[in-house]
Amino acid sequence: MQPAKDSFYVELRNRLVVVDPGRTITLDGATRPAIAVVENEPPAAVPPLCDTFYLHWGSAHMVQPSAGTLMALDCTISYCTSGAEQNGWLDRGRDLAGLDNDLLAICAPAHTAKCDYSSGSPVALGSTIFWTPPVLGAAKTTPPYVGREISITLFFYPEVNQT
Repeated sequence: MQPAKDSFYVELRNRLVVVDPGRTITLDGATRPAIAVVENEPPAAVPPLCDTFYLHWGSAHMVQPSAGTLMALDCTISYCTSGAEQNGWLDRGRDLAGLDNDLLAICAPAHTAKCDYSSGSPVALGSTIFWTPPVLGAAKTTPPYVGREISITLFFYPEVNQT
């Protein structure tokens, strides 16, 4: 399952660099694209940053156990913004729409090659992962922030360990 999760994250990260190269964050002294996998960040990480996409992995299950090994993995992506100080924080809706547009852009096309990243360098596994179109939840306001959660389901065939 880890190669499917890693492949999805790396593909979205690489697409974000193309779609909006200025959307970056600095965490632990390193500047990188503004997308993070919550389970891969240090437990004592800073609170969620504005204008950053956070991937949260949910449940996984076999799609139709009697028909094969196709797996489904739920993913929630959350993000928020506070707007810009120079605009009196009154542009939160526009900023949220910009985040929405970036997210929709990086989620299409809805497939990528599955690779193993455990050695640091990608090793192609010869299969593909694919996912549903994003379902955007209602905007949520928690002053001074406005944000959203979206849901996606990834589909993949798991690796079989041969011993």
